[in-house]
Amino acid sequence: MEAAVVSVSHGAIGFVIAKLGDLLAGKYKLLKQAKGKIMFLKAELESMPAFLERMSEAEEEPDKQAKCWANEVRDLSYDIEDSVDEFMLLVEGESNGESHGFKGFIHRSMNLLTTMNTRQKVAKEFQGLKSRVMEVSERRMRYKIDDAVSKPNNTTIDIRMLALYADTSGLVGIDGLRDELIHLMVGEEGVSAQQRKVLSIVGFGGLGKTTLANQIYHRLKWQYECQAFVSVSQKPNIRMILRRMLSQVGYVALEGTNMEIWAEDELISALRQFLMDKRYLIVIDDIWDETTWNVIRCALPKNLDGSMIITTTRINTVARACCCNQHDYVYKMKSLSNEDSRKLFFNRVFGSEEACPLYLEEVSAQILKRCAGLPLAIVTISSLLASEQNTLKENWVHIKNSLGPNFEVNPTLEGMRQILSLSYINLPHYLKTCMLYLGMYPEDYIIWKNDLVRQWIAQGFVSKVHGQYPEAIAEGY
Repeated sequence: MEAAVVSVSHGAIGFVIAKLGDLLAGKYKLLKQAKGKIMFLKAELESMPAFLERMSEAEEEPDKQAKCWANEVRDLSYDIEDSVDEFMLLVEGESNGESHGFKGFIHRSMNLLTTMNTRQKVAKEFQGLKSRVMEVSERRMRYKIDDAVSKPNNTTIDIRMLALYADTSGLVGIDGLRDELIHLMVGEEGVSAQQRKVLSIVGFGGLGKTTLANQIYHRLKWQYECQAFVSVSQKPNIRMILRRMLSQVGYVALEGTNMEIWAEDELISALRQFLMDKRYLIVIDDIWDETTWNVIRCALPKNLDGSMIITTTRINTVARACCCNQHDYVYKMKSLSNEDSRKLFFNRVFGSEEACPLYLEEVSAQILKRCAGLPLAIVTISSLLASEQNTLKENWVHIKNSLGPNFEVNPTLEGMRQILSLSYINLPHYLKTCMLYLGMYPEDYIIWKNDLVRQWIAQGFVSKVHGQYPEAIAEGY
């Protein structure tokens, strides 16, 4: 049975449902009216987690009404948990304090009235909670919150496009890495015939995976008869991706053929047959799951013409699947070094490192520390600073402060927020909760793993798995 775990999307609903079940199990003596209210609360709460989970997984940000409703449900779950805990504590205290014999009889008789008052108070409290739950449920129906969450918003701009058309003169720390990976894939012979190879570049959003793959692609594509560069994304349209690949590799359909109506198997068959005897270079950018890769790879034949496939992904298991678990061909992206970070930052703002005024050295170092070697962050912030009309230190301090919890209020940083938010949204619910818990620590605070593990367990963030200790599961998190 799945453990009840506190999550960022559900609040304490999982815990509360389990505790309400305990109250109904018969161990606790409840008044009849309280029992009915608890059964109602349990049934209502069991219907809410699925919707909250769907809301937390949505790529588009829910509207204010939906977010207010979700916050109300979470607060309600914590209030119910507090009431249940208080009641359980009172009952446990009564049972533990019981005495035997004549003295015990007198003690129980004296407490009977108090106990009855306590249970009546609990019943009244659960009546209030029932009313609140009914109001929350009615509000969800009244404002059609389910529809608000389901309604797609297609106004988001794909930030990856910027990486495909980046000015190569502004790139830093990529030439050596590009050449190293090219040598790994084609060797010194360059154009020698060999089996098809797959290189997978893996790392979280903003590290420059697309930029690196694009640089390799443009350096090598002239050596291949057919080339294509396609992006997959989190919710891929496989048919559209296959059609784009066919178009880019040079496939020409017979006159009068409408490829728009072709099914996936027809597109795969056409692409596979066209590439069978050709040397091809294909880049498949931003793969989110193994299933998508398994479909696309069916269209890419394993020939002996020295063909190459490059994939990028944020997920290690997907990277290994692309390379058939050949770990030598999985490259894990690293953050920029301090030297390359400074070079990229100052080249964008001033044209060179030497041109930075002395009075901006300290705040620049603080900004770079917050960027943590993330190319997307460095490029975004340096571009913002370069566009400023003046170089007052106060303006730079303001930008530095905007990189904290409130950086989303600056619309210039929206692209970075989108990419990092997508990384967060893709986390499982239990990891979202664990990650947000880190927000309780002050900035630059050293977080000790063992302390964190114990805190996660104490807060109920760790699921119970048969045969495993909670500490081991938390370390896996």
